[in-house]
Amino acid sequence: MAGGKETPRQKMIGMMYLVLTALLALQIKDSVLEKFVLMESGLEVSNASFLDYNQTILGDIQSDVVNQGDKQGDQAVAKVAEGVRNYTNGLAAYLDNLKYELGKVSTGGDTSKLRKRSTLKKYEEPSNYMVNQGFADELKAKLDEYPEKVNGLIALLGKDTMTPEWMESIALKADDIKMYENNQEEKKKDYADFNFYKAPLASVLAQLTFYKNQIYSKEAVALNKLKSFVGTAVSVNPNDIPSIESVQSAPATQSSEPQQVAENDNVANTPSTTPSQPSNTSSDAIDPEDFLTGAFAGIDYAEATVLSESNIITAGLPFKAQAFLTLGNSKLEPTVKMNGQDVTMLGGRGQIDFPTSARESEYDANGLAKKTFEVEITADDGTGSQITRTTTHEYFVARPVIDVRSQSVDVLYLNCNNNLTINVPALGPVYQPRFTVTGATYTQGSTKGQVSVVPNNRAVKIDVSSGGQYIGFREFEARNVPLPALDVRPNGQVYNPNVGLTDMPTRLDLRLNPDAAFAEKYPDDANFYVTKGTIYLTRGTQRKGQIRIDGLTPDVDLSSIRARMASGDQLVVSIEEIARVNYKSEQIPIVFVDNMTMIIN
Repeated sequence: MAGGKETPRQKMIGMMYLVLTALLALQIKDSVLEKFVLMESGLEVSNASFLDYNQTILGDIQSDVVNQGDKQGDQAVAKVAEGVRNYTNGLAAYLDNLKYELGKVSTGGDTSKLRKRSTLKKYEEPSNYMVNQGFADELKAKLDEYPEKVNGLIALLGKDTMTPEWMESIALKADDIKMYENNQEEKKKDYADFNFYKAPLASVLAQLTFYKNQIYSKEAVALNKLKSFVGTAVSVNPNDIPSIESVQSAPATQSSEPQQVAENDNVANTPSTTPSQPSNTSSDAIDPEDFLTGAFAGIDYAEATVLSESNIITAGLPFKAQAFLTLGNSKLEPTVKMNGQDVTMLGGRGQIDFPTSARESEYDANGLAKKTFEVEITADDGTGSQITRTTTHEYFVARPVIDVRSQSVDVLYLNCNNNLTINVPALGPVYQPRFTVTGATYTQGSTKGQVSVVPNNRAVKIDVSSGGQYIGFREFEARNVPLPALDVRPNGQVYNPNVGLTDMPTRLDLRLNPDAAFAEKYPDDANFYVTKGTIYLTRGTQRKGQIRIDGLTPDVDLSSIRARMASGDQLVVSIEEIARVNYKSEQIPIVFVDNMTMIIN
């Protein structure tokens, strides 16, 4: 990639690497660490918006398929889109877990210390984990594989595949970046050393968050391409679309015109975020001769300041900012209060840091809750008096996306052990979940985000908190377990009604075959047995004998009526009740009315 002309996306990725390595070249001071933390925070906001956007595009594809007649070809498009979405979720979860594991090894297991400056400065632990233990190479393999797998799945539809630019991996080393083309020292390094060797934890967390941002960006482009395929006479059967893990790579589709901006990126459709944070500043000292004269009396420094709406911008969208001159006196020692409470001062600036939250009723249609706080800044004016200025700052809290994975999405089964994994991707490694469940009993698992839910009510609500902060809730419908199918087997053999019974049976096996899909996902809850019923020996309307079933009965001995069996008789099996034995070996009775008649030849 470093040898030819760069596209805007390549320049942006190269610039991101340059910023990371430039910051690493500085001493690891608090101010440098803060830049990494701000960078990561902005990326997390962008990632949450991307996740919402991509899920919306998938929903649009599914709706378009139904609205255009639910054709098989369009169903195949939707199945590919669902495969891309699930595959992306898996890779995003891998990146989140990698950040979490890095946090654990860097804090000795106490991730509550993750955001302390002493932790963020650490570089031996992240370097050992990523480079020496080989996780950087594993990460690169997964990032390299992502565009290959997604493009291979899209290729199965017989339409255009992704562009060569889109196919490029985001796992870069110095040799892949144009800005390093003359830096022979850096170009000698492999991917792991270039990106993670002796890098402080703050920079590693920011880089992993950036990778997640780029994966979501690629996914948005792919989903928009798939959306354009609906209604274009795709001739592929959805049953022929395999899982993405088994897909082979496919060649990219060459663009017919020079691509100054990626044509298929659909950047006008991708989301934007607007965190209010100041960005780059440039300082110029004022000549001492001007201290007490002209407009700069009492001022000893001036900064050119750029205040941007966001420092993370999707390619193709406008960058908006205000540029102005900031004047000040380095001897001033202001105090800053937020909502009447003093805040920590660093370098003459108040450090505002607090957990955000919002009630469900406060979110608007776009999932944003408007919030404000008051700032009061006081400083000596040099005459023995003080000057105070106040302002009200407005910001928006975005509703967190609660990602739930289960055996059966959005549906739980009554009195069954439903295993769920609940994550809040935007929180990354600081996610420390606690759950409160209404309408069910539950057990929180040993792995972060895991919870086992056993519904005892048709409506189940799971409230999610993290680190004592309420996040939100998800609601589920709890359904009855699907009924099994009665299967009576004389002497253990399948009964053929066209042939009848050629021999007098000595026993009947009473089987209850569970719904195949339910049994696959809930094997420990899919065991059924007959508990009440009657077996009749009849001839015409005359009953010659009967055997009562009372209790859990897998098979019935027919010796008490076998001597009365004769050719032309019928064995009638009438079932009144069955029981399901659940994962705790408890018997749950179920009303079940069914019968089966067998003719003796």
